[in-house]
Amino acid sequence: MSTDFDIPQFDTFIAMDWSGATGRYNGIAVAICKTGRSAPQLVEPRGARFWTREAIAAWLENQLDRGGRNLVGLDFAFGFPFETKLGYLGGRAPGVDRIFTLWSLIESQSCDDPDFGCSRFISNPEYEDLFWKSGTRPANWIERKRRTEYACAEKTGTRPDTLYKLLHSKQVGKASITGMRVLHQARSRKSDRVAIWPFETVRRSAIVEIYPTMFRKMASGSIAKLKSAAELNEALAKIGSRPFANGGPKPLSDHQTDALISAAGLRSMARNPGVWTHRELRSRTVVERPAEARTIAAESPFGPEPMMVAVAIESGNIDAVSLHSGAHRFDEIRLRSP
Repeated sequence: MSTDFDIPQFDTFIAMDWSGATGRYNGIAVAICKTGRSAPQLVEPRGARFWTREAIAAWLENQLDRGGRNLVGLDFAFGFPFETKLGYLGGRAPGVDRIFTLWSLIESQSCDDPDFGCSRFISNPEYEDLFWKSGTRPANWIERKRRTEYACAEKTGTRPDTLYKLLHSKQVGKASITGMRVLHQARSRKSDRVAIWPFETVRRSAIVEIYPTMFRKMASGSIAKLKSAAELNEALAKIGSRPFANGGPKPLSDHQTDALISAAGLRSMARNPGVWTHRELRSRTVVERPAEARTIAAESPFGPEPMMVAVAIESGNIDAVSLHSGAHRFDEIRLRSP
């Protein structure tokens, strides 16, 4: 059996800096660039000052309908950690052992929340005490993290938070849960046009999880936010991109610079075969003995849980493409045979 992958080819690269806020918020930014060296550009919402998640979902579906080959990077976690003995959600989701089933569960518990919100899900008595929502750390609260977060911490020296911590400005839980709802809808409506990588084979467009901090580190050597067009352009130059021309009256926000550097970073990385063909994904163990592969992966420094593309270029190996703590099994990747 061959373990080779076809390297996906894309003509459009899109990055989204995300937000799980409610009400009026301005934390979402979208950037896009084409193949070559052209500068990434910001995509502004039509008829509104700020993006909403509903507007993003509609824009993404329209973009996929246009027929190009899009590599779309979204800045949120694609799943909760899957615990070996408990599964998802601390053992409170029996039978849910795949990422897409998890999304369906979240959607079923959240569908009445507008703008892909998550308040009903995180307030559900079945799951509520899993989350740290306010005050001091609850006595019985467990800081469950994906191996993704640990890999990011090692590569950047930062401390990515668990999805179960829902307080303070840097919390990522609400952003990720709302993002999973958007992914669920996109996949439900456009499965013939887009794959969620690495859980599905890329045939045309792909959606991947990204971590803009890694793109900043890749391009600038620092994890610091890019605070100006000048800093952004210096970083863009180092990954082969022409400079961004900021013709607007306002300075760029952190959200916008993260989206811009991430779009250009995706373009720079996508042509690297190593991003798509990590040794663990290509091994005979993965292809022929998936159960054994899961054991090997669980014992590795980063495990089988994905970091996705943003860390792959930094680490050069499986650190970036793991498969969500065993729930997204290596045998769920559709490996091609001759």
